[in-house]
Amino acid sequence: MWSEPLDSVVKVVAGLWLVYVSIAVAGGVAYFTYKPRRSLLKSANYEIVVVSKADERVKNSLLEVVRYHLKRFGKLTVVIDEGAPLTNTLKSIKSLNLIIVPSSYRRDLVGKGRALNYFIENHVDDGRWYVFIDDDNLILDDTFLYEIPYYEEKGFVAGNGILLPRPGRSKIAYVMDWIRYVDDLTLYRFFTGLVSRPLLGLHGELLIVKGRVLKEVGFAFKSITEDFRFATELIKRGYKTWQSRTRVSIKSPNSLRDLVKQRGRWFKGMLSDIKYSPLPMKLIVGFRSLIWSFNFASTLLIVPLLAYVGLIWMLMPGSLYYLGSYAYGVYRSRKPYMLLLIPFFGFIEASSRVYGLISVNDFIVIDKN
Repeated sequence: MWSEPLDSVVKVVAGLWLVYVSIAVAGGVAYFTYKPRRSLLKSANYEIVVVSKADERVKNSLLEVVRYHLKRFGKLTVVIDEGAPLTNTLKSIKSLNLIIVPSSYRRDLVGKGRALNYFIENHVDDGRWYVFIDDDNLILDDTFLYEIPYYEEKGFVAGNGILLPRPGRSKIAYVMDWIRYVDDLTLYRFFTGLVSRPLLGLHGELLIVKGRVLKEVGFAFKSITEDFRFATELIKRGYKTWQSRTRVSIKSPNSLRDLVKQRGRWFKGMLSDIKYSPLPMKLIVGFRSLIWSFNFASTLLIVPLLAYVGLIWMLMPGSLYYLGSYAYGVYRSRKPYMLLLIPFFGFIEASSRVYGLISVNDFIVIDKN
């Protein structure tokens, strides 16, 4: 009576996990084979740019970022909105190039995209390279400056760095953030680096872009995940990307509430913007999002069924990927007892997707102090 429906379920699950295993294998291949190339010459034709709301929620983080990069690179541009609370503080910092977006500019645009579009329209030069970071990012080395001349000569127009979490106030959020590092070394390395097509999107952290392409593509679209939308436009135009060897330190959310808000915005933004992407990107991002969102729930529901029919091995590759990523986060946190919390991490991630679908309709700024 139940054999045919059961067989159908098993076949669907087997097909999905076969695709997932293929993606995981591709990530493993990229990890071992992709090596970013570099020139002997160091580029001087670049500008590091931070776009920030510049309010009390990010004050300590933003000021740390400004001081760090002025000391390390000798220059930095910060783009803020007119009337931002920290305007006078930023104006008092010597050597800082402060750009203020007029309140009258393009009120139809939202979030960082609005400020980025103003910056592009008024300050970007075709031949210059622009390195965008967030107001909690610290660029840990200058390898990307040696990569720019090499990839510019080869016709590449954009690159992305590797995200390396540093602790906020929430230990759980810090542990969970390490999956972003694992993703960068595997899946993002495969698409952004090995294939040279950002089919999973791009990070706004250490986003390296040629000025000519910035002016061509721009950010004149209403999006709460402007970096992902920018990646879809690069894909449609056939532009090539690379993954930089440079690592950028990112501040983990200070609370689980902020983590849920952050992940929820990403999920809602991708769902809203995926319709603008070509079919291959729709399929890859859609499948990844499905697995990411429902990994926890599907494990609870399907494990008993697969165990009953002797096919429990089908869940192993995907589960091992997530378990391994979280376990690595626990190792980096040096809090072994947090291994006991790993079963709850998938629930938190799934909850953030639900929160994003229900509650997120605009750009969200989380506390980074």
